[in-house]
Amino acid sequence: MQLILLAIACLSVQFVAKYSGHNVKKLPYDLVGLGGLFFLLTSASGLELGGLDMIHSLVGMVSMLSPIMGWFCLLGATMMGVLDIFKHLMHVEKLLPH
Repeated sequence: MQLILLAIACLSVQFVAKYSGHNVKKLPYDLVGLGGLFFLLTSASGLELGGLDMIHSLVGMVSMLSPIMGWFCLLGATMMGVLDIFKHLMHVEKLLPH
Protein backbone atom coordinates (compact mmCIF):
# COMPACT_ATOMS: atom_id res chain seq x y z
CA MET A 1 0.00 0.00 0.00
CA GLN A 2 2.84 2.41 0.84
CA LEU A 3 4.43 1.74 -2.55
CA ILE A 4 1.21 2.69 -4.34
CA LEU A 5 0.96 5.90 -2.30
CA LEU A 6 4.58 6.71 -3.15
CA ALA A 7 3.83 6.15 -6.83
CA ILE A 8 0.75 8.40 -6.71
CA ALA A 9 2.73 11.09 -4.91
CA CYS A 10 5.50 10.91 -7.51
CA LEU A 11 3.03 11.07 -10.38
CA SER A 12 1.20 14.06 -8.88
CA VAL A 13 4.35 16.17 -8.42
CA GLN A 14 3.96 17.82 -11.83
CA PHE A 15 0.35 18.80 -11.13
CA VAL A 16 1.21 20.24 -7.72
CA ALA A 17 4.17 22.15 -9.18
CA LYS A 18 2.00 23.54 -11.99
CA TYR A 19 -0.70 24.53 -9.51
CA SER A 20 1.85 26.36 -7.33
CA GLY A 21 3.26 28.23 -10.32
CA HIS A 22 6.55 26.43 -10.96
CA ASN A 23 7.85 25.61 -14.42
CA VAL A 24 6.87 21.98 -15.01
CA LYS A 25 8.81 21.51 -18.24
CA LYS A 26 12.03 20.86 -16.37
CA LEU A 27 13.64 17.44 -16.42
CA PRO A 28 13.56 16.80 -12.62
CA TYR A 29 9.76 16.77 -12.62
CA ASP A 30 9.79 14.29 -15.49
CA LEU A 31 12.26 12.06 -13.64
CA VAL A 32 10.07 12.04 -10.52
CA GLY A 33 7.08 11.06 -12.66
CA LEU A 34 9.12 8.31 -14.29
CA GLY A 35 10.08 7.07 -10.84
CA GLY A 36 6.38 6.94 -10.00
CA LEU A 37 5.75 4.77 -13.05
CA PHE A 38 8.50 2.41 -11.96
CA PHE A 39 6.95 2.18 -8.49
CA LEU A 40 3.55 1.38 -10.03
CA LEU A 41 5.22 -1.30 -12.15
CA THR A 42 6.73 -2.72 -8.96
CA SER A 43 3.29 -2.87 -7.34
CA ALA A 44 1.76 -4.48 -10.41
CA SER A 45 4.49 -7.11 -10.60
CA GLY A 46 3.56 -8.24 -7.09
CA LEU A 47 0.23 -9.57 -8.36
CA GLU A 48 -0.13 -13.33 -8.82
CA LEU A 49 -0.28 -14.32 -12.46
CA GLY A 50 -0.98 -17.71 -13.90
CA GLY A 51 0.89 -18.90 -16.92
CA LEU A 52 4.22 -20.06 -18.16
CA ASP A 53 7.35 -20.26 -16.05
CA MET A 54 9.02 -17.82 -18.43
CA ILE A 55 6.42 -15.19 -17.53
CA HIS A 56 7.00 -15.82 -13.81
CA SER A 57 10.74 -15.35 -14.20
CA LEU A 58 10.20 -12.18 -16.25
CA VAL A 59 7.83 -10.78 -13.62
CA GLY A 60 10.36 -11.67 -10.91
CA MET A 61 13.08 -9.80 -12.76
CA VAL A 62 10.80 -6.78 -13.27
CA SER A 63 9.86 -6.75 -9.59
CA MET A 64 13.55 -6.74 -8.70
CA LEU A 65 14.67 -4.00 -11.15
CA SER A 66 11.70 -1.61 -11.05
CA PRO A 67 12.15 -0.24 -7.50
CA ILE A 68 15.87 0.25 -8.12
CA MET A 69 15.12 2.26 -11.26
CA GLY A 70 12.45 4.24 -9.40
CA TRP A 71 14.87 5.20 -6.62
CA PHE A 72 17.54 6.11 -9.19
CA CYS A 73 15.04 8.42 -10.91
CA LEU A 74 14.18 10.08 -7.60
CA LEU A 75 17.86 10.41 -6.68
CA GLY A 76 18.69 11.90 -10.08
CA ALA A 77 15.84 14.39 -9.84
CA THR A 78 16.97 15.39 -6.35
CA MET A 79 20.54 15.91 -7.48
CA MET A 80 19.40 17.96 -10.48
CA GLY A 81 17.21 20.10 -8.22
CA VAL A 82 20.07 20.70 -5.79
CA LEU A 83 22.40 21.68 -8.64
CA ASP A 84 19.75 24.03 -10.01
CA ILE A 85 19.42 25.70 -6.60
CA PHE A 86 23.20 26.06 -6.31
CA LYS A 87 23.34 27.55 -9.80
CA HIS A 88 20.60 30.00 -8.90
CA LEU A 89 22.34 30.97 -5.64
CA MET A 90 25.65 31.57 -7.45
CA HIS A 91 23.84 33.79 -9.97
CA VAL A 92 22.14 35.78 -7.18
CA GLU A 93 25.46 36.08 -5.34
CA LYS A 94 27.06 37.67 -8.41
CA LEU A 95 24.31 40.28 -8.57
CA LEU A 96 24.57 41.34 -4.93
CA PRO A 97 27.18 44.00 -4.11
CA HIS A 98 29.72 43.15 -1.41
